[in-house]
Amino acid sequence: MRAFYRGYSAATGRRAKQVRNVHVMREDGKFAGRQGLCGAVGWGVTQSPPVLLDPMPSEPPAGLIWCRACIGHASQLVGQLDSFARIIAAAAPEHCGRCRQPRPLFDFSWVPDGWMEFKTIRLCARCHSLSALEDEDGQLDSGPLLDRIGATS
Repeated sequence: MRAFYRGYSAATGRRAKQVRNVHVMREDGKFAGRQGLCGAVGWGVTQSPPVLLDPMPSEPPAGLIWCRACIGHASQLVGQLDSFARIIAAAAPEHCGRCRQPRPLFDFSWVPDGWMEFKTIRLCARCHSLSALEDEDGQLDSGPLLDRIGATS
């Protein structure tokens, strides 16, 4: 595989500030060798010739980052998309089952009306206190978690 990024201006000898991404070169289709997998143009323009990296390096050049779309397409081309998805899913923080925020979670169990077994959901402390069942007198049920976060006082 090959990669490219926008080069330095012949007039100034500097790379434009908006050049941040290293793209993976498309090797098939209508623009093979002239376009990134994300669709970025890889042919020369007046003030910014492309810099071709052949073979593609394991790390991007200093000051640049990989194009996220190109890396996703390239991982699919080499058969690694599923393994990358598993890595990302394992690294992603858990989200509260009620507010969907990535916070520390606690188990919350209850018996829905008419059911004969417990249902369990993972909630943050805030939603756990809001979802706590009420007693006959309208007060929140007491429990170690609710006492600790001050929801029963």
